[in-house]
Amino acid sequence: MASWLEVAFAGHYVVLDAELGLYWAEKETLAVSDLHLEKSTFLAQFGSAIPAYDSHDTLVRLERLIARYQPKVLILLGDTFHDKAAWARLEDRTRKQLLELCGSVEHCCFVEGNHDVGVTVDPSLCFADDYVVDNVLFSHEPAVSDLPQVIGHFHPKLRTSLHGHRLSGKCFAMNERLLIMPAFGSFTGGLELTHAAFTDLAKGDPLKPYLVYGKTVAAVPLIRPLAPPAGRGLG
Repeated sequence: MASWLEVAFAGHYVVLDAELGLYWAEKETLAVSDLHLEKSTFLAQFGSAIPAYDSHDTLVRLERLIARYQPKVLILLGDTFHDKAAWARLEDRTRKQLLELCGSVEHCCFVEGNHDVGVTVDPSLCFADDYVVDNVLFSHEPAVSDLPQVIGHFHPKLRTSLHGHRLSGKCFAMNERLLIMPAFGSFTGGLELTHAAFTDLAKGDPLKPYLVYGKTVAAVPLIRPLAPPAGRGLG
């Protein structure tokens, strides 16, 4: 297992990074998905006692990825914010941190996710329905398109066994036409890759999992559970 893995997708080579990002070197493009900023403060309104540090931690990890790859293009692949009031709840330093991250690249694209609907952000930031790079479509949810797609939304995770060891963690999932990103946010749940939702997405071309375990990422076998998986548990 390594901290990053280069894989072929849609006729191109991309890097799957254990820090939960995708880097396309040829296009100098970095993509991350499902940051869910301010999820902790959203849940605090309903009595949750989770410390409100998830947004800052998420952006610190994003800073590391940007420093590592120095991309020209940054794609935030939807559900950057957990709810429409998330921007307003960000601490001043965290809001500034996000703006500086966006300003550190030549182009920062916010793809709108279902959690982003209605959010009011700084005028310098703008949302798009999707983003196309060299005939590869970046969209939060699967789109009606003939193009190969990189998507988020589903927060894939996996429990499996490798060389006699039981492993679990977030994962990338990929087939010939679809690459599903793991949730990047520090406080995000996940959906088991064995869930029927992924079978429907695969459309007869099984998704190959790339498990993120600690600071490593690797192709691993997909093992069907003995019992039906629990509900979606999306962030």
